[in-house]
Amino acid sequence: MPFHHLLHDPVLALLLLASLVSWAIILDRLLALHRVEREDHAFQQGKTTSASPLAAVQAEAQRHAGAGRDHLATLLDAAITLQRQRVERGLPLLGVIGSTAPYVGLLGTVVGIIQAFQSIQAQNNMSPSVVAGGIATALIATAMGLGVAIPAVTAHHLFAAAISRLVSRWESVVAAWLPDPSGKEAGHEPVPFA
Repeated sequence: MPFHHLLHDPVLALLLLASLVSWAIILDRLLALHRVEREDHAFQQGKTTSASPLAAVQAEAQRHAGAGRDHLATLLDAAITLQRQRVERGLPLLGVIGSTAPYVGLLGTVVGIIQAFQSIQAQNNMSPSVVAGGIATALIATAMGLGVAIPAVTAHHLFAAAISRLVSRWESVVAAWLPDPSGKEAGHEPVPFA
């Protein structure tokens, strides 16, 4: 089947677009996570960096230095949630692409089989040359649906796990910034990751 046929079939064109979008998100999130890790490491080493999510959370802690422990903990949780949302940007769309691509591929499969039967009916002939186009479209749609879904779902799960570990580290570092329950002020120096 010629490649230009893929672009004329709406289901296959949609799967091709979904693949391009998912790979763009995957590459973007890989770079973003690498950048966050690098900036947080620099912050951990005591270097001044405004790009580190921990630096942003620390700035929030310093803005509310006189707040009580519980109020400050709530504010810092909100700051961590904001940083998490920034790191997770694009992941919901990646999850949607990964979970729906097999169904779109199945739709393409059904459409291809319907085209094959219509060709048989129109030509009143069951020769392989008559049904080949519809069957080829069906098989390509199935393969493309899986080819889009597998990397998208895999990347989504791996990114979600990496972000959860990252947020856990942020929470452990930020916990050291909270005032001691006995009333002592917390230090706001960077705390090494565990």
